[in-house]
Amino acid sequence: MKPFFSVIIPTLNEELFLPNILQDFKKQKVKNFEIIVVDAKSIDKTRKIVESFKQSLKIKLFLSNKKNVSYQKNLGAKNAKGKYLLFIDADSRVKNKFIKLLKKKCIF
Repeated sequence: MKPFFSVIIPTLNEELFLPNILQDFKKQKVKNFEIIVVDAKSIDKTRKIVESFKQSLKIKLFLSNKKNVSYQKNLGAKNAKGKYLLFIDADSRVKNKFIKLLKKKCIF
């Protein structure tokens, strides 16, 4: 099934924050979304953290040749399958009804 949302997260050395936002998405009540992490060649464990969530989330990892947030967001958007794109930073947090409430607002 095509995801309703594509959540795009640009990263660069986010090993301290990324597990929190991914855990938040793992707890979502509505699961019709994909997560796209676009990493700009992190030298920490960012990519390993993404890999560790592949069993519990629809998550894809793309590597960016440029350390540029706009470029990373565009790369994520080009690879997105969702009807709507949601850009969020790795150090953000969301509540467990975030996707459900956002979808409700989009469906009128």
